[in-house]
Amino acid sequence: MTTNNTDPRIKILFGTAIAVLVLGFIGIVWAIKSESTAGENKGTPKLVLETDKFDFGDVSMANGLAKKKVKITNQGDGDLKISRMQTSCMCTVVAVDVGGKRSPEFGMPGHGDGGPANWSQVIKPGESGELEMIFDPNAHGPDAVGPITREIDIFSNDGNQDGSKTVITFKGNVTK
Repeated sequence: MTTNNTDPRIKILFGTAIAVLVLGFIGIVWAIKSESTAGENKGTPKLVLETDKFDFGDVSMANGLAKKKVKITNQGDGDLKISRMQTSCMCTVVAVDVGGKRSPEFGMPGHGDGGPANWSQVIKPGESGELEMIFDPNAHGPDAVGPITREIDIFSNDGNQDGSKTVITFKGNVTK
């Protein structure tokens, strides 16, 4: 018959070491979770545009690019995160400027102007910026004259809905 001659102090020491390891692991997991949620949006962002429709009127090919700036404001009480933008045609690009920080230009997906994949821009509550839309009337060749309609899509967390899409539509009449 064998007897267990293990010193009770060793059992207590071993049990304490296990408890310290478990509590330490729980503390590390809690700290990582707290850090990852520390920057999470508190409140609800609200994307508001100065206008969502405009008309360039006659756009002469001879005059080159047509540009329009539209004010974008976060009228919510949480951070507005613009995650990407895109245009409906390769003849148009869009960029946003917030606090002197200009984004890359975004164009039509699949045509080399989709912008960087991991880009984003935050607009704080009450802050504003400017969207600049640039239309190239020469992009479709010398015979592409007449009326046009294009869209700019802005993807954000508006209303706390990731991927929320806001659309700006513009029209014009391309002339030689």
